Amino acid sequence: MLKQIVRGFFNLFGLNLVRVQKNIPVPEPVKEPEPEWPKTIEGNVYDLVRPYANYSPWLGDKLFHNLYGEIRKNTLVDIFRCFELWEIAGKIHGLDPEAAFIEIGVWRGGTAAVVGKKLSLLKAETPFYLADTYTGVKKSSEKDAFYFDNEHADTSEEMVRDLLQDKYSHYVFLNGIFPEDTAHLVPEGSRFGYCHIDVDVYNSANDVVTWIWEKLIPGGVIVFDDYGFHTCTGITQFVNEQKLKNDRMIIHNLNGHAIMVKIR
Repeated sequence: MLKQIVRGFFNLFGLNLVRVQKNIPVPEPVKEPEPEWPKTIEGNVYDLVRPYANYSPWLGDKLFHNLYGEIRKNTLVDIFRCFELWEIAGKIHGLDPEAAFIEIGVWRGGTAAVVGKKLSLLKAETPFYLADTYTGVKKSSEKDAFYFDNEHADTSEEMVRDLLQDKYSHYVFLNGIFPEDTAHLVPEGSRFGYCHIDVDVYNSANDVVTWIWEKLIPGGVIVFDDYGFHTCTGITQFVNEQKLKNDRMIIHNLNGHAIMVKIR
C-alpha cells in the first residue's frame, strides 16, 4: 500500500519510479574472426602486404586521377595497378610507336579505358586489341584453387563500348575465347609491345603467352594482373614457372602485378 501511495505521488508530477538492478552482466561485443595469415595455398605463401612507402604519384597526376574517378566502377583493379598500367603504356609507346597493344580479360572496360586514354593523349594510332568472352572466366582447372568457369560474366560488349567511345579511336574488339576463337582477326606479322593478362586462371594465361611471345618486341611487357592474390593460385604458379626461362625478366610489384619483360 505504501509503495502505491508513493508511486501515485510521483506520478502527479509526471515521474515514474523504477527499480535499478545492480550487477547486470554486460554481454561481450561479438568479434569477427581474424583472417588466418600467413597461409600456404598450393605451395605458395600468402600474407597481407603493407609497404611503408608513401610516394603517391597517382594523386598528383590530375589527368589520371580524374580518369580513374570516371572508370572505377568499371574495374576491379585498384588505383595502384591502374596507375602502373597508365605509366607502362606511355613507356611502351615511346619505345616503339608502331607496336600494338592487347588486353585479354576486359570485363567492364576500366583498364582498357586507362591505357586507351594514355595512347590517345600521346596521339598514338597503334591498334589496341580487346579480347573477352563477355561470358566470364574460361579454362579453369585443378591448378586454380578458387576460380571456376563463367565467373565475372556480369558484363557485355555494349557496356565496354559505351565506356570507351571517347577514350581512343583504335580499339579492336575480339569477342570470344582468345586465342582459339579470335586470334585470326589479328593481321599476320603484327608486333606487340604491351599485353595485359587479366584472365585469373593458369591455362588461359599459358595459352596467351604462348601465342604472343614471338610477336612481342624486345623490351615489350606482359602484365599479369592477378599474380599477387591468393585467389589466383594458377596465375602465381604460371608466372613462377616463367622465372626459369632466360629470355625474360619478371618483376613482382607489391601492388599484386607481375611484370614480364622480354629481354631477348
